[in-house]
Amino acid sequence: MAGCKRISFVLIYAVFLLTSCSLSPASPHYPLAESGALNVTLLAKLPAEVDESSGLAMRDGRLWTHNDSGHAATLYQLSEAGDAISRRVHIKNAANYDWEALAQDSDWLYIADCGNNIGDRSWLQIYKVAWQDLDQAEDGAEVVAKRIMFRLADTEPSTRPHAHNDDCEALTVVGDELWLFTKNWQDRHTRLYRLDKTAAVQEVVSSERFFTNGLITGADFDPDTERLALVGYRLGFLSVAAFIWQLPVINNTPQWELGQYHVIRPTRQWEAILWHQGDLLLTSEASLLGGASLGRIAL
Repeated sequence: MAGCKRISFVLIYAVFLLTSCSLSPASPHYPLAESGALNVTLLAKLPAEVDESSGLAMRDGRLWTHNDSGHAATLYQLSEAGDAISRRVHIKNAANYDWEALAQDSDWLYIADCGNNIGDRSWLQIYKVAWQDLDQAEDGAEVVAKRIMFRLADTEPSTRPHAHNDDCEALTVVGDELWLFTKNWQDRHTRLYRLDKTAAVQEVVSSERFFTNGLITGADFDPDTERLALVGYRLGFLSVAAFIWQLPVINNTPQWELGQYHVIRPTRQWEAILWHQGDLLLTSEASLLGGASLGRIAL
């Protein structure tokens, strides 16, 4: 599977280069000023069982993650060091069509099955798993999830894989809402969709649109500091660069004009991001850019 992922990354990169030549450049809504590069300290090589880690959450000091499309509908609790699996919990009534993100509050863990690289998905879903059930589950156990079905009502299915603006891989909890950020292959923006955490079926339209200068793959909001972090990467003609955004949220609104944009090194396919004690934890998928890893950015 890791080999397929490396081939897939090359193909995506080729498609991006071919399609981006025909796209008019997007105009940012504010000056884009880089705030200086940040270093990612590599904490652990992730176990081979989660070499396509796409989401990250923490409960009682232990990290949880999952793989993306084509894998089992399974959550993995990592060891304290992050280099081994301590528990595997299967979601009995779920399928992993394309799991891309984890978000959390005090009662629930949210699994975003929202990946849409091809562009042909009309309805997406979020699985809600009670932390109480996960706390009690032993290794190999099954739990039952609730499901939120939703549609991005201001989009249409695409016939151009990796060349549209309706992919999404980033989810976080902000108060009583789930915030979903799109991965725009065409214009290097992201759109914000606000979902209700309780409604079983929803049709939503985007509330804001921001220039990010790349493809957003993960998001997390820290309710203590009221700061939002996004991670992603940008594809150049012969280069790939990973980056993060961090910005304040005031009155439930991202203050993008106050955002800080940082290139992060080393460049890997960083997919998940999580605030922890004022720093940022990240995981990367195995790809041509490097192995599946757990890292930390000290802020």
